[in-house]
Amino acid sequence: MSAELHIILLNIAILFIAYFAIYPKYAGNDFKKISAQDFIASIISLGIAGSVYFATGVEFTLFFFEVSWAWFTLVSFTIIELPLFYWYAKRHNVKLP
Repeated sequence: MSAELHIILLNIAILFIAYFAIYPKYAGNDFKKISAQDFIASIISLGIAGSVYFATGVEFTLFFFEVSWAWFTLVSFTIIELPLFYWYAKRHNVKLP
């Protein structure tokens, strides 16, 4: 498997655990709690990816650009999360600021 696929699968796993197990139980429909817990989820993703790819020199292809592991992790995390957040916000009546 490619390095990109590893990070994408990592992000999918973290986000599915967050949106289907953690957020409904601990955040409910409170946008501030969701945001705080989402920050923690992104730090966990960065920490795991960094433990594998930090200082390895591996380049990641993001669309048409070569980026570091950190940028690839953050951008792919955000792209995967947006539809999940939209679904969660509609399902749990999250009031956006």
